Amino acid sequence: MIQELFADVLFTNAKALTVNKNNDIVTDIAVKGNKIIFVGNNQDAKAYIGSETKVIDAKGKTVMPGFIDAHLHCLLYGLLGEQIINVDYNHVDSIEDIKKLIKEAVKTKKKGEWIKLSGYDHNKLAEKRHPSVQDLDEVAPDNPVQCARCCAHMGVYNSAALKEGNVSSPEGFAPGEVVTDENGNLTGLLKETAHMYMSTKVGFSDEEILAGLKNCSDLLLSFGVTTAHDAGAYGALTTRLMLKASMEGIIDIRIRPMIFDMFGKESNIAYIEKFLETGIFTNLGNEKFTIGPVKIMTDGSSSGPSSATIEPYSHDPNNSGILVWEQKEVEEMLKKCHLAGFQTTAHAVGDRAVTNMVTSYENILNEYPKENHRHRIEHCGITNEGVLEKIKKLGIVPVSNPSFITLNAPDYNRFYGDRVNYMFPLKSYVEKGIITAIGSDAPITVPNPMMSIYGALLRRDFKTLTECGPNQKVDIMDIIRMFTINGAYVSFEEDIKGSLEVGKLADIIMLEDDILTYNPEDILNLKVEITMVDGKIVYER
Repeated sequence: MIQELFADVLFTNAKALTVNKNNDIVTDIAVKGNKIIFVGNNQDAKAYIGSETKVIDAKGKTVMPGFIDAHLHCLLYGLLGEQIINVDYNHVDSIEDIKKLIKEAVKTKKKGEWIKLSGYDHNKLAEKRHPSVQDLDEVAPDNPVQCARCCAHMGVYNSAALKEGNVSSPEGFAPGEVVTDENGNLTGLLKETAHMYMSTKVGFSDEEILAGLKNCSDLLLSFGVTTAHDAGAYGALTTRLMLKASMEGIIDIRIRPMIFDMFGKESNIAYIEKFLETGIFTNLGNEKFTIGPVKIMTDGSSSGPSSATIEPYSHDPNNSGILVWEQKEVEEMLKKCHLAGFQTTAHAVGDRAVTNMVTSYENILNEYPKENHRHRIEHCGITNEGVLEKIKKLGIVPVSNPSFITLNAPDYNRFYGDRVNYMFPLKSYVEKGIITAIGSDAPITVPNPMMSIYGALLRRDFKTLTECGPNQKVDIMDIIRMFTINGAYVSFEEDIKGSLEVGKLADIIMLEDDILTYNPEDILNLKVEITMVDGKIVYER
């Protein structure tokens, strides 16, 4: 073999999951430059070994395509634990713990500087309630405080923060968005648009944002995630700095930003309208940075709960969640973007919101048919047989979050009852031939793919071991395909990545063991040893 064809890197003696159409398993994968040049077995692979070839003996461990996280908030995750204090399930047990962290933060802040926290789940706190404005005022009377819930759809603010945002009553916001007590006093809890409006008051410098993106990239690579579909944060500012980080090599992950800003419905409409005027649309970019779909947010969160459901919540007959966009509004916006050449998507969790999305796509595609549109629904949380049949017929790609089951199974059972049997319905997707991709929704959950794999295989909470919709369990290769080749499909990139095949980009990971025989009960402990992006090893454990 001539020198030019020798591999730069050869993985040998592996259990290499190609994730090709036949799910073939081989022993050797050879890489030259940023492409895969050989997929096969030991004897044939020897011809690709030259004097400069780096040979990695996998010793029977899994080698596979890099994970594609089809929905996460890169910047928000990267800032967590850095510019934003982490108060999630693993860091705090009570409101008193949160108050202690705020008290420590006050010592490092000047009067009037924001203190930012994120990640608490009131369902899991010892007090079984949200923090209150009084809780936050007690420890930070002179600093505005934002304490965002883990779902990012609501948060608690102290008096200084509410004053800065000029929020003194529910007036000007949708019913239920500014929560008051029985006497009409503000509790500090703001939901949906009210919470997102307040987020406009909490800013970060370009340097802080770039550092957050770098932190996110490094953490994702340690989890074996090589491509991230960014679900949005600060609109144009985030997109600009993601492009800068990608072009200058600050980040190594491939990134695909959605056109979305989190500052509420009207702000996001204005951002989308402005973007449409540019003439730019989905898939502009290169292999490292590519414009993704336009995204809107139609309802609330699954765990709040504030998702918009057809029937009331099982634990609260007077509550069916918050619908931010009515069906006709959804259809009007998505039609405009569809005609402008965009792939479109929307956050839709409850079955009312999901049904509105499916109805909108059905009407749009009947009037303006388009082959291979690959329009998405983010989360697509609660479904039913009728909705699933339409998703299949219309070619819609749902992006699922089985890691939510890993964290919230007992709460989902309580909130939704039998509806959990059609919640993130991975088995139904497989049986009906619906292509679904997987997103962590970090920082709502940790973007370690093992969290999602655990939820998909076992359908249970990792702390209480409570099952939730066990009829929707899938096999290990099903979830691996969802996390790799399906993730590439939803971004029109299955011809260049998502499987280990000759000519595809060398985005490859090696695990510390054989994932196919690894005990699902222990899958959360399975680590990544090597992550390769574009033919370069960018993480080694």
